[in-house]
Amino acid sequence: MNRSVVSRASFVGRYPYHDNPISVSFPCPMDERLTQASPVVVIGMHRSGTRLAAQILERLGVFMGADQQGDSESVTFMLINEGILHQCSAFWSEPMSAHFALSQPEIAENLAASTRQTLTARFGAFVGQSGWRPASKPEESRPFGWKDPRNTFTLPVWKQIFPHLRVLHIVRHGVDVAASLARRHAAALREATGEPVPGALTVIRDHALGVLSSRRGWTLAEALTMWEQYVEKARVEMAELKGRALEIRFEDLLGRPADVVPDIARLCGTTTTANDPSVYRDLATGRAFAYKRDTDLVAFADTARKVLERHGYSP
Repeated sequence: MNRSVVSRASFVGRYPYHDNPISVSFPCPMDERLTQASPVVVIGMHRSGTRLAAQILERLGVFMGADQQGDSESVTFMLINEGILHQCSAFWSEPMSAHFALSQPEIAENLAASTRQTLTARFGAFVGQSGWRPASKPEESRPFGWKDPRNTFTLPVWKQIFPHLRVLHIVRHGVDVAASLARRHAAALREATGEPVPGALTVIRDHALGVLSSRRGWTLAEALTMWEQYVEKARVEMAELKGRALEIRFEDLLGRPADVVPDIARLCGTTTTANDPSVYRDLATGRAFAYKRDTDLVAFADTARKVLERHGYSP
C-alpha cells in the first residue's frame, strides 16, 4: 500500500476525518425492507480470523458485499465504521473512547440517525452489480452481512439501525494475534518511515483509504492489550443479543470445522448446506496456535498467562 508519514506530533486524542467526510445528510429514507432485515455482522479483534469467517459466510450463501477489499471487508461499511469511530475521537487501534461514547444512549442514537443517511447514500456501492435486493418479507431475502473488526466497537450504532441483526464473533489465541499484528504494523511503519524503530509520535496515512494509523500495536505487549479490549467488548455486546450471537474460536474453525460450520449456518439461517465440501476448503490447521513454534513467543505467552486464562486460553 502507498503510505507516507503525516506528522510526528500528537493529535491530542482525536484523529482527523477522511479527506472526503462520510457524515453527509441525504433526504431519502432508508428502505423499510432493509431495516427489518437480520444482517450477519462479523466482529472480533484484527488478525483473529475475521476474513476467514467472512469467507465461510459467503460459502454458506451470505452476501457480504460487492465492494470487498482483499481482506474481505466491504469498503462501504469499513468507511462508515471509520467515520463513527472518528466522531467518537477513536480509531481502530485506540477504540476505548468509542466504547465510552456509545455507551451513552443519546450519543448512540444521534450517530445511528446520521449513519442511516450515510448508508442509504452508499448502499448501492455495497450491492454493486450483484443483483442482491431485500425482499418484501425478510425471511425470503438472501442473507447479507459484512465483516469489519471495527464492528466490535461500533455495534451499538448498528444495533439501532438493524434491530434484528445477528453477530458472529471469532476469537483467536491472544499471542498469535499479538504476533501477527506486531509484524504487520512494524512492516507498515518501516515502509512508511524507513526506520527500524519509528519515533513514538509517528503517524502515517494510507493513501488508498485515507486512514491514519498510530504506532500502537508495534510491540507484543501493546498488541495483547488491544486484543483483550476487543475480546471483552465483543462479549459484552454478545451478552445483550443472547440467541442472536455466536462466538467461535479460530482454532476450532480450523481444527474441527464439521462441528463449528453447522452452528454458523444455523445463525445465518442460510439455505446452503453445511455439508457442502466446498465450504471447508483452505482450512489449514497449521495456522492454529502458531506461536508455539517460536520460543520467544512461548516465553511471552507465559508472562501473559493471567490475561490469556481470563479469556479462556492458556499459554
